[in-house]
Amino acid sequence: MSKIAKKRLLFAGKMLFSGTLMVLLYRKIPAGDLTSLLASLDLSFLPLILVLLFFNTAASALKWRLFLLADGVDIPLRTLTVTYLIGSFYNLFLPSNIGGDSYRIYDIAKKSKSGVRSAASVFADRLSGFIALVILSLLSSVLVARQFGNLLFFLVPLIILLLLLAVLTALVKEQPVRIFLAVTRLNRFPLLTGLAEKFFASFQVYGSSRTLLVQVMAISFAFQLSVIVIVWLLALSLHAQIAFFYFSAFVPLITLLEALPISIFGLGLRDVGYIFFFGWAGMSELQTRSLALLFFAVAVGYSLIGGLLHLGRTLTTSKEEKNT
Repeated sequence: MSKIAKKRLLFAGKMLFSGTLMVLLYRKIPAGDLTSLLASLDLSFLPLILVLLFFNTAASALKWRLFLLADGVDIPLRTLTVTYLIGSFYNLFLPSNIGGDSYRIYDIAKKSKSGVRSAASVFADRLSGFIALVILSLLSSVLVARQFGNLLFFLVPLIILLLLLAVLTALVKEQPVRIFLAVTRLNRFPLLTGLAEKFFASFQVYGSSRTLLVQVMAISFAFQLSVIVIVWLLALSLHAQIAFFYFSAFVPLITLLEALPISIFGLGLRDVGYIFFFGWAGMSELQTRSLALLFFAVAVGYSLIGGLLHLGRTLTTSKEEKNT
């Protein structure tokens, strides 16, 4: 089987997985009730949601630029912002909600002439974001665990945080990764070991600057907190009145869940997260499903901006090629 055929088969499998979950989750919910609730949306929160979405994009591009600059790659913030938006558009078609990272790596690698440094910056961007995300969840999970008398609400984000810190430690210390390559005998491939050494070099650069670490973590916390606020505002627009700390505890876990590369754009997985977690918080089945659909609609609508930018880039490139 060719690589293209395998990719198509994998994509079809993920589509089937997402579609099956969606059918199972929504088949017992009357379409009329969903439509009525969504039609009663309080649109007064929309302007603030849009502001937060644009803030998130700018903040993410700035954090990415800081990593690249530290590693000797100078790409204008405007270019990174556009690439970030286009990457968000690619998320609509690639596995999980981080599939667009492959486009980000590819695009900046072309401009910087360094694929490894591009990949390292994107990975560091994601890892720092996930760490901030789980820390926010961990802080709020103390209240949730006490509220429900269930220690699992605290243990889950704690375990995830420890795993993320273990990954970070392995990259900084290098030796754990070298041991892994030796045990799996992947160190027999010079190309792979060479890439690993370059990746280590980038992370050594990041870790050597305390100022950089403080800056990127501050941006990461601001970004993740704004995502939580966006979901909270969407819930308010659906007239759901539950405490903010539930969103701070659950949205990070849902974000990590939809990042698993077993669905398309997190479809199905995201819905499972909203239904399960916010069902515990007291939202009705109709509200949890409506919140999941509303978040999906907002994400898709915003991602289409990246689609338009991608079209503009493609047309511009075609004109330049014709003129040369």
